[in-house]
Amino acid sequence: MARKQNFNWKIGEPRPRIEAHTERKLEVIEQYLDVYFDTVTANRRMDVLRITIVDGFCGGGLYQKGSETRYGSPFALLNAVEKAKIRVNADRHKPLEIAAQYYFSDANKLHMAALRDELLRSDFARQVDDSIILQTGEFEHILPKVIADIKGRQRQGRSFFVLDQWGYMDVPVKCLQQIFSALDKPEAILTFSIDALLNYLRTDGSGLEGLRQFGVTEDFVNTWQALKDDENFGRATAQRTIMENLRRNSGAHFFTPFMMYSKTDKRWMLLAHLSKHQAARDKMLSVHWDQQNHFRHIGKGSLFELGFDHRLAESKDALFSFREEDETKLMMELENELPSRVMDNMIDDVLMVEDLLSQIGNLTAAQ
Repeated sequence: MARKQNFNWKIGEPRPRIEAHTERKLEVIEQYLDVYFDTVTANRRMDVLRITIVDGFCGGGLYQKGSETRYGSPFALLNAVEKAKIRVNADRHKPLEIAAQYYFSDANKLHMAALRDELLRSDFARQVDDSIILQTGEFEHILPKVIADIKGRQRQGRSFFVLDQWGYMDVPVKCLQQIFSALDKPEAILTFSIDALLNYLRTDGSGLEGLRQFGVTEDFVNTWQALKDDENFGRATAQRTIMENLRRNSGAHFFTPFMMYSKTDKRWMLLAHLSKHQAARDKMLSVHWDQQNHFRHIGKGSLFELGFDHRLAESKDALFSFREEDETKLMMELENELPSRVMDNMIDDVLMVEDLLSQIGNLTAAQ
């Protein structure tokens, strides 16, 4: 389970080449933040929005694509806020201030030195060491102080975490628990190299102690090794079991998982959105519907269960795409499945809409 870096930055050396799946992740983050800021600033009486943005695996800030320079996550986040400031104030009589504080961290000191160098040569230079805090270290060691700063700065704890780890061990579940237990309005986008973990467990069932937080037990390993040759059912079932444990143990009320394929690594990785509010989950789904053909959801899109789902064995349909034909099928399935779900959850012939949304919010690709 050796960790490695996918990209390396060093001052004076060529920037790493950006890969297609990294571009897709950044597009999702940028597009979601557009929707996010439009939503949270909808109240015309609001005059200031305080938010903290945390990038726990920030890298060196910039990539190369041929002769072009491409933004990495730190600059994508900074630019998203600057665009929002202009957009939300375009037709306001009373200006709205977006007071953003940024925490950019990476365990690699060369990456942090490269990022500082890029920032100091950018339009954001004056914010460095003021509203832009740069920290070198492991995310789990930095997190407690960041959470304390957020709570000290704003009552609601409105915050957005980008947790784009390279593998699957750098964001322990306890970190997610700390975020969602300590703060009132946090959201997070987490990447998790789920296929890298499963590939490791194809032949090796040792070293489970650090993996138990993801639901990887001796029984899990034995089941996965028995099913691993059935690529659709076996892998999808194992992936969903890990997702369910991340959802259950994270402390987030809504855990919306999507799969993204890396052509470089030739495997699927999990991109999950975590939040405490159904509306936030719904907004993220709107982004994925808009990003058709780049992301997949494991299993059927209507009402599904994470973990073991016998319907995967019946249909061998492991992936749901956000395309027009998938939407048509999704609507037909919901017409058949929703009535019984509503009836089963009524109390004295009543089921509040918000209660229904809370119950099924994690169980459908529908908005």
